[in-house]
Amino acid sequence: MRAVTLGAFLLVALLAARAEAYPWMIRHDHSGCAQCHMDPSGSGLLTTYGREQGDEELPMRYHAANGEDEGRQSGPLWGRVNPPGWLLLGAGFRTGFLDTKVSGAPPGPPGSPSADWTPSLILMQADLRAGIRQGGFRASASLGVVTDGSYASVAGNLISREHWVGYAFDHDGFIVRAGRMNVPFGIRSIEHTLWVRQYTQTDINDTQEHGVAFAYNAPKVRAEVMGILGNYQISPDRNRQRGYSATVEAVPWPGMAVGASSLLTHVAEDIQLRVANLRQAHGLFVRLSPVVPLVLFGEGDLVVNSPTGATTTKGFAAMVQGDVEAIQGLHLIVTGESWTPGTPGTVSSYGGWAAVDWFCLRQVDVRFDFMWRSMAFGSDRLDAKALLLQAHVYL
Repeated sequence: MRAVTLGAFLLVALLAARAEAYPWMIRHDHSGCAQCHMDPSGSGLLTTYGREQGDEELPMRYHAANGEDEGRQSGPLWGRVNPPGWLLLGAGFRTGFLDTKVSGAPPGPPGSPSADWTPSLILMQADLRAGIRQGGFRASASLGVVTDGSYASVAGNLISREHWVGYAFDHDGFIVRAGRMNVPFGIRSIEHTLWVRQYTQTDINDTQEHGVAFAYNAPKVRAEVMGILGNYQISPDRNRQRGYSATVEAVPWPGMAVGASSLLTHVAEDIQLRVANLRQAHGLFVRLSPVVPLVLFGEGDLVVNSPTGATTTKGFAAMVQGDVEAIQGLHLIVTGESWTPGTPGTVSSYGGWAAVDWFCLRQVDVRFDFMWRSMAFGSDRLDAKALLLQAHVYL
């Protein structure tokens, strides 16, 4: 039971994410991703156009009325670095103060979850990113540091979440890539501990895989399919999963996007189940902005595990989220979610949180979250709460 409690605590403790992925940009008629990001499905290193749009549409505007915001230069380090046009540079730093409380947990060793609030200071992201766009040639890589052992490192505390090369055809209408990439599935957002991201293993924090991907981008449709060859930053080989992941999203009219995702992988030895496992995830998602200040998201995913010698389980994860931009740069966010593992004798877990995200300056935002989860483990249930204050700078 204590190990389960610790696992639940870690899910809460890793509340914030490491990269920029804002699906609510659909309120600004940005339904696609490839125009603003090197990754055609969104998140990570920004293109020149993406930086310009971010500087214009993300931060609070203090002096727009008298024109003092005009004439500002976009680019790395607030426009103070001007690389050649073919070279993209970026950096991200995110840190947070986290206070957690887990009710119903048994006493444990010092530092383990307890009924008391447990404060901690967390380095969530410290990454450098670079990309090349020369003709049709595309390449992107990141290098960062971490202070814990929760990531697959390349050397010591150094990590590389993404590194790939590719080629774009027809003005990025078609993009072929090979390397370590984010898995195309569902809604990409910075809340990487959502159950729809955790149980499909498709977040943008640490579940990237090596493989080959093909992306299609058009004004009304975007799609990407990836052949997953395994994560070669972990070993041995029997722990690497192989298969495919795919997503497609259509824009029937401005302010609305609907999509579907599918994933199937096989691993010779699942690191949690310790046996061979065939894993599937299939789901639907929607992004909707009925009026400019409001964006609504929804995603539901069926997760199927078929471990060798054991019963197949069919779980279901779902989330809904509302984001209101009260004034430019100030976001009020409410999220609800649930997870049903599908194993005999278990019931659903559910939770939600409220957040305020303030883009106070160009390339700077400050966010405060209150999160609550009621997590079921068979007949047991834990009640977890978290308060998180985080500061994020992308250069």
